[in-house]
Amino acid sequence: MFGLITRRRHEQELAAAKAEADRQRAAAEAATSRAATAEFNRGQLLRQLAEADAANRRLHGRVEELGRRLAALAEADPEYAAQLEHRVARLQKVGRRLLAAWAAERRRADRLQDRLDDALGLNDPAVLEGRRWQQTRADAGRKRVAS
Repeated sequence: MFGLITRRRHEQELAAAKAEADRQRAAAEAATSRAATAEFNRGQLLRQLAEADAANRRLHGRVEELGRRLAALAEADPEYAAQLEHRVARLQKVGRRLLAAWAAERRRADRLQDRLDDALGLNDPAVLEGRRWQQTRADAGRKRVAS
């Protein structure tokens, strides 16, 4: 009509506008809160990374210094380095001897075990065939009570 609206329609549109304004205000407040949280987290992370970087730089310098000292020690005392190499070679030789002796003793023990099995008759075919007798018993799994 002439640009006039009813009171009911006006109140409905006004309520809808207020609801939309409230929704947008809540969204803006949530966005502001998220932005503040993100800014705080970034600042905290930057401080932590700066501390870690400083610690890393200190440790890197310390490692380089210790490396220089170690290189200087190795270069300064070639007799000590040769002594260490001699000790390593000697220990490797002893290790090879020990392994050879262990293998020989194992072979000896196996031979003695075979001789003992032969002497006791454990290599007899009847004994070998009866090695699974408990698995094939008719009363397997049932225990008997002695009276």
